Amino acid sequence: MKEIHFYSSKIKSLFLLLGSIGFCLLLSQFYRKLGNEGLGKTILFYFAFTIFIFSSILSMLLLLRRKPLLSITDTEIIIYYLLRKSVSVKFKEISKFFISNTKFRGMKTTEYINIVIKYPKNVPQKKFPVYSSAQNMIQTDMLNIKTSELLKILNKKLNS
Repeated sequence: MKEIHFYSSKIKSLFLLLGSIGFCLLLSQFYRKLGNEGLGKTILFYFAFTIFIFSSILSMLLLLRRKPLLSITDTEIIIYYLLRKSVSVKFKEISKFFISNTKFRGMKTTEYINIVIKYPKNVPQKKFPVYSSAQNMIQTDMLNIKTSELLKILNKKLNS
């Protein structure tokens, strides 16, 4: 039984950490100049500062993480989440995989490999049955492998 483990990309996490710290420092300089401005600008500042603090904590968690984010065995796929319990999906329950992504103004922001289950449980039938049975997703942005290579590995394991 050969296991393949995929860990978080430390370079992407480092860039996220540096960007978050840079924006937090920039926002702290802006706070000094904010002074006695209106309530709307102050609320917007605190909201932005909270987002960047959270992203710096998230990137530090990814940098210090020693466990894999994804494991593939001969019989199952185990998806480890950062702040939730892990999910395992057996290959005999999987029908197929497909790639989807999210775009913002034409630029791809996130990319996923969706896992389509053969017999989904507790899923109402919709217009698009492929999307209703895609219950689990692998977010490939923070992994240390490209999406197309991971999809080839998963399809090879599924067909064997």
